Amino acid sequence: MNFHRFSNMIGNGLILFGSGLCATALVLVMSTSANAQQNKRDTLRDQVNPKDANASDPWLGGNWQFGAFGQAESNPYRGADSMDLDGLPLLAYDAERLHVGIDGIAVKVWQNEFASFDVIGALRMKPFDNDDSSYLRGMQERDMAYDAGVGFKTRLWRGELGAHYLTDVNDAHDGHEVDLTYTLPLDLHGVTFSWGGGVLWQSEKLANYYVGVSGTEVRSDRSAYSADGAFIPHLDLTMTYPIMDGLMLMGTGGVKLLPDSYTDSPLIDDDYTYSLGLGLVYNF
Repeated sequence: MNFHRFSNMIGNGLILFGSGLCATALVLVMSTSANAQQNKRDTLRDQVNPKDANASDPWLGGNWQFGAFGQAESNPYRGADSMDLDGLPLLAYDAERLHVGIDGIAVKVWQNEFASFDVIGALRMKPFDNDDSSYLRGMQERDMAYDAGVGFKTRLWRGELGAHYLTDVNDAHDGHEVDLTYTLPLDLHGVTFSWGGGVLWQSEKLANYYVGVSGTEVRSDRSAYSADGAFIPHLDLTMTYPIMDGLMLMGTGGVKLLPDSYTDSPLIDDDYTYSLGLGLVYNF
């Protein structure tokens, strides 16, 4: 019994230590603009580390993950480089009902064999820096946001329907976001794919965080602009391939179709954005 208690203390200590490491690693990626949808993050987590429903401890019976991820993402802002290249470390603890990592926090508060309900937290990178282009100079610096919310997933036909709600908790944008996505899995010659499509809704305040121009930001070639709430259709792909025991190659791709609420802004040059990512992660 004493040994069992000691083991639990060690396990809890490791999780707290890992959470601290994750917080430290977040500092390394504050300048990146990558913002994956929550559904896409969840799908990739499940592919990288399939959960064991029979684990003796759904909270501490998980795996540590360590790796690196690189992404190329098109930049729709006027005058900015057409592509942004970002790289970040991957560090996480992932169990059946708990995920703590650089990509966010998720606590599964309810589940059965058909559906689940999560409480989630995620980091939202600022959409642009003032020095990304001469046109963006004079824009108010956006703050990085910490979002919290809930997620629900359920099996539907051959795939899975996921819905997530996020809201700002540190007054960076004071907005809200809802993501509704349907994904279909596909296994092909040892490669696991998930194809997804859905729509992302952003409130007016969140849309203005990305593309709004306030009165203090106006200049001769940049008029004031206030965005409406935005519905953003998106298509997503995730892929994983086991290279060897514990080592996984993963890839992502996605396209977002920008609505009029975005494209009518003087800050935006493109009608869509796309991204491609590739990474390695080791489970231990």
